[in-house]
Amino acid sequence: MEFYTAVNCMDGRVQLPVITYLQNRFGATYVDMITEPGPNRLLADQTDPALTGSILNRIKISVEKHASGGIAVVGHYDCAGNPASEEKQFAQTRKAVELIRKEYPGLDIIGLWVDENWEVRQLQLDDR
Repeated sequence: MEFYTAVNCMDGRVQLPVITYLQNRFGATYVDMITEPGPNRLLADQTDPALTGSILNRIKISVEKHASGGIAVVGHYDCAGNPASEEKQFAQTRKAVELIRKEYPGLDIIGLWVDENWEVRQLQLDDR
């Protein structure tokens, strides 16, 4: 697979771990990085329609122009843009994944968590 998409926090500490994880796990050559502070919260809450639309539009570009093979929504430890608990962020990530799955039912949409050691793991989400 040439491209994979990550909806990731803008926090520089999580960029390389997420890219490396997606390249190793899915064999992606490139990772399109869509960044916002606390994107799992933004997509879960959808309190700013313009920002939600902007994120979804950037995902659309990655999927349609780069033929992205999948999309990961990322939450992480010590997030300044989303200082919620790990448990709350997991719930937000699940909700964000559900939103994106509605837009792209044929793609693999996953949730990732980056822990305090900057290690990435895939969250166990309910099946579609």
